[in-house]
Amino acid sequence: MNEMRKVRALLPLVVLLLIMPILTVSSQPTPGGSFESAGEVHLDVGKTVLFNSTLSQLEDHYYKLSGVGAGYELVLNITMHSKEGGMTMVSLFTEKKAKVFDDKFVLRSGELRTISLRWLTEKGGDFYLKISAVGGIYEYNVSATLLDRRDAGKKEAGSSIEEATYVGLVSYGAELSFSGYLAQSGAGDDFVDFYVFDTMLRNMEAVRINVLPSADMSLEASLHLPDGFTVARNSSTSPGKGFTLTLKGDIAGNKSFYLKVSNFDGHGGGGRYSININVFNLTATTEEPKVPINLVDRELARQLIIISVGVIAGMTVVALVLRRRTTSAEGWYGEYGY
Repeated sequence: MNEMRKVRALLPLVVLLLIMPILTVSSQPTPGGSFESAGEVHLDVGKTVLFNSTLSQLEDHYYKLSGVGAGYELVLNITMHSKEGGMTMVSLFTEKKAKVFDDKFVLRSGELRTISLRWLTEKGGDFYLKISAVGGIYEYNVSATLLDRRDAGKKEAGSSIEEATYVGLVSYGAELSFSGYLAQSGAGDDFVDFYVFDTMLRNMEAVRINVLPSADMSLEASLHLPDGFTVARNSSTSPGKGFTLTLKGDIAGNKSFYLKVSNFDGHGGGGRYSININVFNLTATTEEPKVPINLVDRELARQLIIISVGVIAGMTVVALVLRRRTTSAEGWYGEYGY
């Protein structure tokens, strides 16, 4: 019995030891001196790859990061330890050698610095990490992680009508719900998502689309016909604030519509958003849909209510005081015949 208890107690530890190699992979590629000779580091979603090396004065180390698909986010942490002070640089390039990140800094002897960067890619492809030393000697450690940020149904939505991702058919009683992900400015190139959906509508039915961004995110959404003509548009009034698009008119039958979601070229912030598409009857008496509100907006609303109650109470007290003074004054003047 005691032996069984010991086995059960050790079981979680054994499971953890089995899982850890899956989540973290140590790799030691040989860095190259150019794009063409870059040491390859293959990445898999959900796993962190660790590698390190020593960098000397006027030396460049290139690594090719492969396995990055469309809609994946590359997360890099580079820790530089200066053995001898000088200037060093960390850069990230796309497959076409376009520089998307560049950081130059000076480290004194014995100083330590960590550079963290994220890049959400719309198209995918190989990336190149370049670590350079203008002066000094450094030891560095790199951790590279790949996250799956693909949109609806794990299919990355394109940035044009032609590349729109199909999300299904919507009709009365059969709604669609899905989520997407956009990059923040300076942390990727995925700023626009296009979706296409079909409708099966009867007369006097309309389409409602609810858009809810994450708490620190502002979005704009528009609805288009297949030829690109815009039939509806709306946007967040504040970060994290949801909004609605409504499509009415001569839309009975089976038709296709295109939904565009953007975050103002990344300046609206990055993160996940959710979409709900449903059909409602224009003749039915229904309560006006409530636009979802994030916790930040709820707290603000609560504070505004408290302030409003305080203001109303204050105004009531002032009114009572003025009324008493007026009454007293009338009584005083009345005694003397005024």
